[in-house]
Amino acid sequence: MARIPAVHVSALCVLSFVYISHSLERHSLTERPRLSSLLVLLLSGLICYGLSAAAKFIPGADGRFVSGTGAAGDETLLGVASDEALLKGSSAHLPNRPRRWSLPALIFIIVLRLEVFHLVNKQQQCATPGLESFLIIFLIAYEIFSTRRKWGLPASALDDDDPWRSVFDDIYDWFTGARVVMFNTVVSAFVFSLGTFLSIKQIRRSTYFCFHLIDSRFTTVSLQLLGLVLDAAIIVLLWRMLAWARTIKLRLRILSTVLLLSAASVGLVWVVNAIFRGSHRVNVSFGSLYGFDAVVDSFAFASLVTSSMFWICETSTITPIGTLTFLIGIWSSCDRIFRYGDWLHLSRVAALGPLWMIVTGTILFLYLHDLRSVLFIRRILFAILLLALLVGTTIFIFVKKPQTWHNNIHPANDLVYTAHVEHDRWKAKVSVSTTLSTAVTVYQERHNGRLPPPNFDAWYKYAADDSVMIDEFQQIDRDVAPFWNVAPLVLRKRATEMAAMPDVATITVKDGKVTRKDTGNADDNKDLDELVAMIAKFAQHLPDMVLPINLSPAPRVLPPWEEANSKNRAAQLSSVADLLSRRSIDEASNGTAPAEHEKDKEKEKEKEPAVPHPLQSTVSASAFRRMQVEACSPLSRSRTRPHWNFMEFCWSCAKDHTFGQLLTNWQQSLDTCSQPDLRLLHGFSLTDPPRPPLRHLAPLFGASKTDEFRDIVIPLPKTRLEKPDIKWQFTRRYDSLVWRGVVGEHAPNSQALRGSHKYRLLHLASAPYARDDVIMVLPKPDDHDTFGYERVSAAEANAVVPFSVGVTNSTACAADGCKLVEKAYGIRDDATEPLEYRYVLLMDEDDGPPQQLLRTLRSYSVPLVSTIFRTWFTERLMPWLHFVPVDPRYQALHTTFAYFSGTESRPKVNGRETSMEGRMADAEWIVQQGQRWVTKALRDKDMEIYLFRLLLEWGRLIDDLRDEIGFRKDDKGAFQNDAWTRQQGGE
Repeated sequence: MARIPAVHVSALCVLSFVYISHSLERHSLTERPRLSSLLVLLLSGLICYGLSAAAKFIPGADGRFVSGTGAAGDETLLGVASDEALLKGSSAHLPNRPRRWSLPALIFIIVLRLEVFHLVNKQQQCATPGLESFLIIFLIAYEIFSTRRKWGLPASALDDDDPWRSVFDDIYDWFTGARVVMFNTVVSAFVFSLGTFLSIKQIRRSTYFCFHLIDSRFTTVSLQLLGLVLDAAIIVLLWRMLAWARTIKLRLRILSTVLLLSAASVGLVWVVNAIFRGSHRVNVSFGSLYGFDAVVDSFAFASLVTSSMFWICETSTITPIGTLTFLIGIWSSCDRIFRYGDWLHLSRVAALGPLWMIVTGTILFLYLHDLRSVLFIRRILFAILLLALLVGTTIFIFVKKPQTWHNNIHPANDLVYTAHVEHDRWKAKVSVSTTLSTAVTVYQERHNGRLPPPNFDAWYKYAADDSVMIDEFQQIDRDVAPFWNVAPLVLRKRATEMAAMPDVATITVKDGKVTRKDTGNADDNKDLDELVAMIAKFAQHLPDMVLPINLSPAPRVLPPWEEANSKNRAAQLSSVADLLSRRSIDEASNGTAPAEHEKDKEKEKEKEPAVPHPLQSTVSASAFRRMQVEACSPLSRSRTRPHWNFMEFCWSCAKDHTFGQLLTNWQQSLDTCSQPDLRLLHGFSLTDPPRPPLRHLAPLFGASKTDEFRDIVIPLPKTRLEKPDIKWQFTRRYDSLVWRGVVGEHAPNSQALRGSHKYRLLHLASAPYARDDVIMVLPKPDDHDTFGYERVSAAEANAVVPFSVGVTNSTACAADGCKLVEKAYGIRDDATEPLEYRYVLLMDEDDGPPQQLLRTLRSYSVPLVSTIFRTWFTERLMPWLHFVPVDPRYQALHTTFAYFSGTESRPKVNGRETSMEGRMADAEWIVQQGQRWVTKALRDKDMEIYLFRLLLEWGRLIDDLRDEIGFRKDDKGAFQNDAWTRQQGGE
């Protein structure tokens, strides 16, 4: 007889389960769930088939799984009664024989389970995490039901004629025998399942929320419970089919058949679904990384399925699922306990309580279910280890103290103080040079020995008098770096072709003269005229060049990282016109079909009248997000660990730029490639781009960009949009935080309504649900000079720190999405002047950075800035000195505002008076520093200095002798300029 030791298959089952659970968070399979399901099922089926062919090399593999027969109807072929699954967990037993309909029923249930999984996965924000912990209860219920005739009273208890029986005999019969063991087993399993559930449930939820007007939490939880029932049905049906197979080879063949038929059925459902959605094609193309992930996960899934089913056949359905449940619960509880004390883990009881339940239930379960060992650890040793772990963690959590701040020092205090010190260091770093010779030396040191560009002396003379920055322009260096991989001839050609595009403005420098092309729009022409006037001041020092200008706020150039960092000559010689003409074909073949959750958006577009545009976007938001990921480095978190669980706050995405809750490293916070969760938390990635991104590296100059894009940032003054500050001083302004947004020209899709930065703020600050809460830094109840983290309901937090947030609908959008916004949050009067308030929250638009940032910096209001975009002046601003930074996740919004505004004379928090004094002096200090810095570093002259430096660098890039020319010393030690070798902008 061929028997596989249970310890081997149980260890393999646990390892493969752990791998799959963790790998889901770090590869691309979750981006395309239907295709991923099909591929994993197909490859796993082929792997199982290959294993079945190799089974002949296993000693005794052709032997039967039988050891004898007992009395008919009393025992199984293995000699163990099937109802003893609850009593003899370590002994194998046979279930009822499979029926003829078992295979088609199993395939149908698997496909249905996958569809339920996809539905729940798309509604994670409404789901309850950890419900899977109760799967074992469903399996125990099946065991009880299937063997219900075995659980009657003893024969003596049924003898009504026994004159000596008393009520005590009846009680004794109730509390002895198999029924009591069964009952206690159910209770013990429920206890550790509940503990596991409570531990997993303790997540910090993301602000991506369940929007009650389009979502249903009840429906989602019902689908989760249906999924548990289907999981139990799949396990039972597979068990019934495999347990009666007589050889290892036959079991593997059955598994292979089930997986392959399931893959075919999933593919059929996918095609039918696509046809009903009106799609003309089903995209099955994928990249090498996706394919590698699919292969690796298929091996892991095949290992999980084969090992778990062999484990079940050797024991019962209850043993493997129970073991996995309490092991996961123990791991999760320990993780919560050892993290206790930070702002995400505040409660000792919530961290420690589940572990007590799990340990108690597990030990009882081990003995009642007769589990002799867990993996390779004997039962008694495992129980001792659990008790030791329980004692150790209990001592640890009571010894460890939560994070607090004493002596009336709020954590923001240190940030305000250190910001001034850091700013002084930064100013010293960027203004080392006091002479031209020093400037040249520093330039070469910071550019790997490269010479400054020609006419660097003219730039230095222009900038040296009153510029705060001389030696470091990191934004310029980052912007031009990719173009060093492209030949000068190709750069000039692509610039000319870009300038010929209908939605791109053009400025031409020729023979020291600057001209522009008419855009056909009066406002755009005024903006270009201002830019032309700036360039004209130093045009005599520039070579001939053509500058394609993107006047819209949204960046456009989004090539894959591999192309932007490649020196492939064949790619360089491609014409931009050819690349643009192939875009629609490439996108169709590379998966730009809208995601299923954007079906409502397509319906809205059908209702709206088509607006003709020469380059109207045909790229969906889901395809746009994939393009953004492809534009990131292969080593970035966006590529290696994409964040698919948008229900949970991504602490690993935020920890590198925060101190506790508070944002500290602003430059790091703008690295969107290291924060994959932002793609589902910002309107820029959740809405269709206004114009299709350019998927190949080409020169385009614009006002802003995120880190994925390769646009070149330039100053665009747009003085026609500037407004003066009002005459009120800081103390005269309303003590509240104000934000006004615009719904936009296009109706928000369903995903944007839940995840866009605008609507998340509206939900959190104006219409939170009763279950929503926030974490705030507040004085301790017993010591008002000590601050600590405290959980507060969102409604109470909004009452104690007043917000004035809302949206206007200046575009008169009448689509369903706009009506939902109006119904949920109302529409504000667009005549509100934000600068009447002391605190102004400046957030990104859906296509660009805040428009009123410079105006607010010049005013007597405190700017609270939340952005993912970089502009020409981004590196010049210091958070907590010139403005207050706010993370787009809003995890510290209430803490930040309460620090300045205070909570004195405000409503109670958690039933008590907090009476935290507001730090208005720090707020006024930030206002004063911001105003002063604008007059020193963000003037029109600073724009000209930045643009002059950038165009010198660009002029060298398009020069045929760019590796040779520069500003250098001659043999006599005197500086000289190399002449530009070309005086034409393109060919």
